[in-house]
Amino acid sequence: MHETEIVKELSPLFDPRSIAVIGATNDVNKWGFLTFLSIVSEFKGKVYPVNWKEEKVLGYPAFKKVTDIPDPVDLAVFVIPGPNVPAVMEECVEKGVRSAVIISAGFAEMGGEGKRLEEDLIRVAKKGKIPFVGPNCMGMWSASSNLSALMWPTPFRDGPFALVSQGGNLGVAMAMDAYKRGIGFHRYVSCGRSVGIQIEDYIEYFGKDPEVKVILAYIEGLEDGRRFIDKVKEVSQKKPVVVLKPGKSEVTERAIRSHSGALSGSYQTYGEAFKKAGALRVDNAEELLDVATGLLSQPLPKGRNVAIVTPGGSYGVMCADCCAPLNLKVVDLPKDVIIEFNKMFPPRWSHENPIDPAGDRNFVAYIKAVERVLELKEVDSLIFMGFGGFSGIMECNSSIVKGMTRFMPEIVTAVLSEVDLGRLDIQQFLHVGGTVVKNLIKKLIDRMVGGGKNIKEEPVTGLMDFIFEKSDIAGMISPFLSIIAPFISAGDKKSAEDFSPLILPKIESNKADMISIAEDVISNIPSAIRSFFISWQIDPSTIFQVIDSVLGVIVFHWIKTYKKPIITTTFSEATTRLMTLERGFYFAYPSPERATKVLAKLVEYNEYLDKECVPN
Repeated sequence: MHETEIVKELSPLFDPRSIAVIGATNDVNKWGFLTFLSIVSEFKGKVYPVNWKEEKVLGYPAFKKVTDIPDPVDLAVFVIPGPNVPAVMEECVEKGVRSAVIISAGFAEMGGEGKRLEEDLIRVAKKGKIPFVGPNCMGMWSASSNLSALMWPTPFRDGPFALVSQGGNLGVAMAMDAYKRGIGFHRYVSCGRSVGIQIEDYIEYFGKDPEVKVILAYIEGLEDGRRFIDKVKEVSQKKPVVVLKPGKSEVTERAIRSHSGALSGSYQTYGEAFKKAGALRVDNAEELLDVATGLLSQPLPKGRNVAIVTPGGSYGVMCADCCAPLNLKVVDLPKDVIIEFNKMFPPRWSHENPIDPAGDRNFVAYIKAVERVLELKEVDSLIFMGFGGFSGIMECNSSIVKGMTRFMPEIVTAVLSEVDLGRLDIQQFLHVGGTVVKNLIKKLIDRMVGGGKNIKEEPVTGLMDFIFEKSDIAGMISPFLSIIAPFISAGDKKSAEDFSPLILPKIESNKADMISIAEDVISNIPSAIRSFFISWQIDPSTIFQVIDSVLGVIVFHWIKTYKKPIITTTFSEATTRLMTLERGFYFAYPSPERATKVLAKLVEYNEYLDKECVPN
């Protein structure tokens, strides 16, 4: 396929108007049942089951042959025994079918007879100019057409990723992992044998899709390495391509041959090919998604100099240890910065990078230290450890949750006892709050009387946009910041005074994000009230989810201000759900190993683009 033809060639596959499911059945013990159910559950176009034995499938009129379907067919999905596929493909050619997905197995991965069968399939498909996925695959997902042509219904959501995988189970597992993180795929293809459409063809197509921001691939083997390099290199200079290729041992190579029938080749040879193509190679599926997320949410670092801020010495030591084998340099701090930190932190602080305040509870000093470090021209990127994952910790630590719910009145009283009520501008707070209420009432009246949308039809998001349209969001939040400042600053009066001026600019410049967070809080209020009256306890998990989101807002403010990557981590495997904010995505990695690997790949991609003289 020529470059100018790829979108035209594959559009019937990713955006079909009609689908024939060959092998669709009412027999729940066959893949044809689940595949057909998956398609009709999502797809909005026309669907035709093809089964010579049944009159109807799940209520849809069935056809004995593809050629019996009276309307045009853009896509045929095969869920029949492999030996029958070439003959039915002949019928598809006669019908004028424009693309196909062949889930059926039993081809060249089986050896002799299977290879002959595959050659027949390729010959027939070429005659009819039918591009096809597979064979021996698990299907595909396309968000633009709500097409879930998979072996079983799988929870996909639309998102900025595209994935082509020669491993069906691995691809679905990655999609589910992404789903749990809160992000998704605009395109997903389990390509199986990939003898119809090659892996590099999918990558080329994804490269031309404006909705796709990062391309992922799981590759067991390639038919034409040179073709792959040429096509992928053109894509990788415009958007990142991340690949996972197993095959480090003879055992792995044998497993690949039995699974997909691919020629795995030398692990080192593939590494060189990926490097030439500008594809970033990773070592496992977890890292594949981690790096893709990092590329989505972070600017590229200009060099390898790293600063580390950590709330605990051992955690910082581990992070520095992870940097060394990845050629990330934990840069020395200038003397004047050390002098500044001597004034900010207790005498026991680390006095070097990694920057460890040694258990200091004054979080205002943490934030100031981060901003001071990001100002340094010697620092290309920052790893901020423990800056996220609070909602995950709450989910894991039931004793903290029980303590907080049991003693919530006492905790609130203790916090308020530290507040200097004389410093609160109650009049301003009431004025701003009154403005919000008046806006809300006006909105409700407009909806009831003014002929606009019925209020029941308008979600919380529409109301929130109006509520804050003419309100001073900083004025509303400022009193709350004054309340929590003594707690955040561990009682240090100077830091407590600095807290609001330090945080408010970040909130004011991220108004859309703060509105989004408020929407989430409001949507959770009914369930929180219901839970309170059932158990007479307050669930603090929502509070900590809000904290994680606000931390994401702060991170993106720093990224915008300093134009440097800021990789954050949690304290444990309690991974933060990826926050979708107005500016992009925020995700805190659950270990220094994962965080540093992501940063190293960002550096590698930037160095590749610099070498190719492509502006990033």
